[in-house]
Amino acid sequence: MTPTIPLMRPKLPDREALEPYLVEIDKNRWYSNSGPLERRFQARLAEYFDIDSRQLVCVSNGTQALSISLKTVSRSPVGYCLLPSFTFAATPHAAVGAGLEPYFLDVDKENWALNPKTVEAALKDLDVPVAAVMPVAPFGAPFNIEEWDEFQRVTGVPVVIDAAAGFDTASAGLSPVMISLHATKAMGIGEGGLILCRDNNLAEQIRAARNFGFLGERVAEIPGMNAKLSEYGAAVGLAALDGWSESRAQLCQIATDYLDVFEGIDRLRFAPGFDRNNAVTTCNVAFQDPVASQIIDALREEGIETRRWWNRGCHREPVFAGCQRTSLDSTEYLADRVVGLPFHIDLGKSEIERIRDAVMHVIAR
Repeated sequence: MTPTIPLMRPKLPDREALEPYLVEIDKNRWYSNSGPLERRFQARLAEYFDIDSRQLVCVSNGTQALSISLKTVSRSPVGYCLLPSFTFAATPHAAVGAGLEPYFLDVDKENWALNPKTVEAALKDLDVPVAAVMPVAPFGAPFNIEEWDEFQRVTGVPVVIDAAAGFDTASAGLSPVMISLHATKAMGIGEGGLILCRDNNLAEQIRAARNFGFLGERVAEIPGMNAKLSEYGAAVGLAALDGWSESRAQLCQIATDYLDVFEGIDRLRFAPGFDRNNAVTTCNVAFQDPVASQIIDALREEGIETRRWWNRGCHREPVFAGCQRTSLDSTEYLADRVVGLPFHIDLGKSEIERIRDAVMHVIAR
């Protein structure tokens, strides 16, 4: 059955918005390798995040950005990367891509994220070589970068933060922060990612690592790969930034409509960070009871597409089933209760009301 209310309908800049940038590419005949459009995109992004342009690195996609950052900061070339199981599969894949082995930790039941104090305590009980820690900002929720910088200072364990959906909330610190520019994100360009880092030397190392390890001259001085952003990706990014104010307002309005329509329903709560002033592109809700499967099945029958965005935790993905882990009680709890509801700029308030009515019908049983 084709859903009458789809889960997601990404919208990137149209041909008219892209045209002046494509004309510039044709004129320049410079298609990759830190071209003028990419440098301009980087500068505009740095201004948006209130950092120096040197402290922002554009990358071909978010997963590569995480892998490159982990390889750059890890205190050993092999070992374990501590990360939450409650995340998208790209997070542990990035650890594997960096040569590290995922070690799954549990998240806080309330904010759905790793707690730096809990991780610090866990380190005392783990008799394994820990190379890095990779916290995740769930679904674009705000996070405290200063806490993780302090964690690194106290423990000596490097940190890379996966803030894939955090374009509207993330901030830069001394630890690398990755933001995805995938088409499904608020600031989407198709495929792409960026890294924020106020440590100028570390940012430069990451920039070189995404370009074959070239630090200055065309000589490979450190381990690297080819993960540069093309001029075409930068063109989409520049056009997306041109329209960001309007796009952001539309996304915030959809969130506002959801919060208004669902007001008073006390048997569910919205994901941490889902509010009227945060531009996100997913709407996740946690039900009081373990009814995620029933909600998904019932809404499908109503023509409403839903999803467990993070399945049942990465520890249940076959490829990661053998990875070590601590007790994951909160992850299991959330997996039975969290459902992603439709969210996109074409979604009208009447459709949100239809979604609410379908949800209420299930939880009232």
